[in-house]
Amino acid sequence: MRITVGDYLIKKLKSLNITEVFGLPGDYNFEIVEAIEKTEGISWIGCTNELNAGYAADGYARIKGFSALVTTFGVGELSAMNAIAGAMAENVPVIKIVGVPRTKLVDNKILVHHNLDNADYKAFLRAYSNVTQESSFLSKENAKQEIDRLFDIAKKYRKPVYLAIPMDVVIEEVEDNIEEEKIQSNEDNLNLATKEIISLIKKAKNPVVLVDGLVKRFFVTKEVNKFLLKTNLLSTTLIRGIDVINNSTPNYLGVYCGSRANQTSYQILNDSDCIVALGTVLSDLNTFGFDYSFNLDNHINIQPHYVEIKNKRYDNIEILDLIKNLAEKIDYKFDKNIERTYKPKKVTPIKNENLTYDYLFNRINSFIKKDDIIITEVGLPTLASGSLELKDGVRVENQVLWGSIGWATPCAMGCAFSNKNSRVILITGEGAHQLSAQEISTMMRNNLKPIIFVVNNKGYTIERLLCDNPEYKYNDIASWNYSMLPKAFKGDCFSAQVKTQQELEEVLAIIEQNEKMSYIELCFDYKDVPQNAIWAIKHPQFFQK
Repeated sequence: MRITVGDYLIKKLKSLNITEVFGLPGDYNFEIVEAIEKTEGISWIGCTNELNAGYAADGYARIKGFSALVTTFGVGELSAMNAIAGAMAENVPVIKIVGVPRTKLVDNKILVHHNLDNADYKAFLRAYSNVTQESSFLSKENAKQEIDRLFDIAKKYRKPVYLAIPMDVVIEEVEDNIEEEKIQSNEDNLNLATKEIISLIKKAKNPVVLVDGLVKRFFVTKEVNKFLLKTNLLSTTLIRGIDVINNSTPNYLGVYCGSRANQTSYQILNDSDCIVALGTVLSDLNTFGFDYSFNLDNHINIQPHYVEIKNKRYDNIEILDLIKNLAEKIDYKFDKNIERTYKPKKVTPIKNENLTYDYLFNRINSFIKKDDIIITEVGLPTLASGSLELKDGVRVENQVLWGSIGWATPCAMGCAFSNKNSRVILITGEGAHQLSAQEISTMMRNNLKPIIFVVNNKGYTIERLLCDNPEYKYNDIASWNYSMLPKAFKGDCFSAQVKTQQELEEVLAIIEQNEKMSYIELCFDYKDVPQNAIWAIKHPQFFQK
């Protein structure tokens, strides 16, 4: 049986459990968008701009596994590039699809709109090759083969891929048989690495498991927790993997926040004679300013497709296979129990007392419910989240490595589309929010009901921490009446402005009862800084203690 390339592409998307496609229409992608519109079981989600659509696709893939983003040639795809670069940095598999002019125009370099003045139709393909795992320009001859190949790459590496599809190729016909590559570990390497890791753990006096975000990107969370329960090993997470370990797990030390916050985790990890690192990325923000003294070259570094054990590398090992192997074969139980000392405080609101970051996140702990999805914006909200106490099933998403402000608001929308049965809670700063706030209208249009907290602290406070003079005017931004913003859009929303601890309490009580979107402006002093961000302050005397 033969079907069109467009229909085959959509069938492949549906095979990844993608039921919504984000993007904007343009005259070069009409054939793709129309194929989505007419296909049962998959919906088109039009966004306000391509960058936001890319961020939404990022959020969708984080929860559901994969996502798709469709734009038009040139102007549309370049607008989305920053979002796709973020997905590349953060291991988020977005299928980036762009509709391009007809093959005849491409081959003959005929100049049409959305093009550079030299009619270079492969210029944007080359640009995207730097921010995707693989990119391809489809033709009548290679369309099916390339779609299959790029989907396999997205599944293996959990990174975005790019497909440029000329308008005429979309309606060409191909065989309707999906071919998939099976991802397998090298059995010899897998067994050798497993044996060596178990041996090192058993010999160690103070083994510790260090978990990070790649564990959840490669769907290994369940297996990691099974391994920890069986071995009773001490464990901690970096902030990118804050939600991987069940907080009720024995010997879980909490989130590693450097030396200034969670001292128990800091001391035990840095003194360990055997660190088992799972999917770790030792970047600056993820380690609170490189605040660690261990060297993973001397320990066990388990990455998605390879393992390094004391400077010896074992290739072609899938992380899922290795963790399963370890959990099955290890015969070991750590015989010490360490009490977790870094725990959130229980707070009681004080009338007329101003809000602070530390108060907010301590209070949010008791507000969070099982299976909530929490998105923290780049900067202070993410750094402050290290103090969260997570209930079972709670997801926390951040963008620690790429760090593109404005990402979180559309990301929250994508998360809400991916799981309509969970509450989505967004915590963002007003500076970042101004970049993408218009996507609130798309949420309302689609009857989504996230809980949005916008921290208004009068500018880019994270930048004030880092720059030479916190009073520099370039960190000031336009003043908006944020709590009134939802009224500019068509939809049902509860909104409020909160300045004190008691007002926050009253608003949270309303949110618990209502069944609509909630949009809350939180007014903070511009000098307020969460405890976990103290390491970044260049001028501590300027900020509140």
